[in-house]
Amino acid sequence: MMLSPGGIQVMIVGVVMNVFAIIAVGLRLWSRRIQGLSLEFNDYMAIIAVILTTGLVICCLFGAIGVHVDEIVCTGPIVLLRKVAEDFKLFIPGQILWAASNTCVKLSILSLYTVLFPRKIFSRICYCTMGLAVVYLISVLVETFALCTPVQHNWDKSIPGKCTNQHGAYLGSGITNLIIDVFIVTLPMPMLFRLQMSWPKKLSIAVMFSLGAM
Repeated sequence: MMLSPGGIQVMIVGVVMNVFAIIAVGLRLWSRRIQGLSLEFNDYMAIIAVILTTGLVICCLFGAIGVHVDEIVCTGPIVLLRKVAEDFKLFIPGQILWAASNTCVKLSILSLYTVLFPRKIFSRICYCTMGLAVVYLISVLVETFALCTPVQHNWDKSIPGKCTNQHGAYLGSGITNLIIDVFIVTLPMPMLFRLQMSWPKKLSIAVMFSLGAM
């Protein structure tokens, strides 16, 4: 494992936020139990998401974090490259876990929207967005294995091979994910502001729904 100070900071944030996620899901399940309510699809998606996220954090803990790959490739001897390659193997499951956990969170939120606002048109928009999220997940899975030839070149740069615009693909993937997230966060706002209640209450509920923007 290779950890720079920057890498350590990243992992501290990841571990702390993962603990908060576990606590939040635990409180959610406890709330369901004390109300005598059975778990719904959005609850199961939240549970799966936190499990996948925990796996992602574990992958990051055991991977090479905080050292720029170009520095390693340009300056490292073959022995170091092969050691780093062993660590970088975790990048593949990490990428998959990241995309899958993100998608589960999206599905959980959108499914909850359909329960809170069961209007036909709004529900259809939510289901279409869920389909888009699944398509995005599939695209990330394909991207993970298709960008480099051979596949081993993803993590072992010491072997002959080539990668097709990895940086552009990852940037595009991140931007697409962000756009979908922004759309999901803003999706219920028109519904919220049509509720028959005072403006302070509307704003407080809107702020609560906007926590996902964090």
